[in-house]
Amino acid sequence: MHGWRATIGFMLPASCTVFEQDFIKITAGLPGVIGCASRMLLKSTDADGLRDMNTHIDECAEELAAVDPDLVIYMCTSGSFLEGNEWEQEIRERIRRISKAPIVTSTSQSVLEALKAQKMFKVAMWTPYDQRVTEQEVKWLESNDIKVVDYQYGDIYHNLDRGAQPPERTFFRLRRLDHSKADGIFQSCGNIRGVEVLGQLEEDIGKPVVNSCQATTWFALRSLGITAKIAGFGSLFEKH
Repeated sequence: MHGWRATIGFMLPASCTVFEQDFIKITAGLPGVIGCASRMLLKSTDADGLRDMNTHIDECAEELAAVDPDLVIYMCTSGSFLEGNEWEQEIRERIRRISKAPIVTSTSQSVLEALKAQKMFKVAMWTPYDQRVTEQEVKWLESNDIKVVDYQYGDIYHNLDRGAQPPERTFFRLRRLDHSKADGIFQSCGNIRGVEVLGQLEEDIGKPVVNSCQATTWFALRSLGITAKIAGFGSLFEKH
């Protein structure tokens, strides 16, 4: 039976083309683990568009309830950190109430857990967001005791354009960050390809690298007690 080990539901921005594929790559060697997606309509990637997208949470949670998930992920970094920790916790509780899933996680929660597991309390960060959303993320990270020592933003407005970025471009964008005073590098957004190059970048800079897709999948698996080491997607999966 598919999903005999874990059925993981995730709700995504409708135009996200990356996370689902990254989830499949990372979990390919884990028999009995499957992911089932539901999608929230996203008309724009600015703060107003993200708030509007979240009006579709209830519908998506109801759809995911149909697969009787062991865990549900709210998979959108900016959509979950935008208004702070209480906002994120309210989203998770809303999803739990409707989906009946025993465990509900979010990308922002997963990112915090991953950064702390990697002892990354000072980070250099790259995002594809606009300036306003990026600066909101800096404030949110710092409110959770993660200092951002350098950051750059891509200002990539259209979500399909974000998903079309090749991982090699992500590598060089992250490589250009000033990480000299950082414990590691964080790449935000679940619709940017990057899991393929995390290990190479870590080897190059000698520091850990976390991205949203990697952290979200890692935290979901660990929350379900699946502790297998997985090679090829950065030290997060190999050490924690």
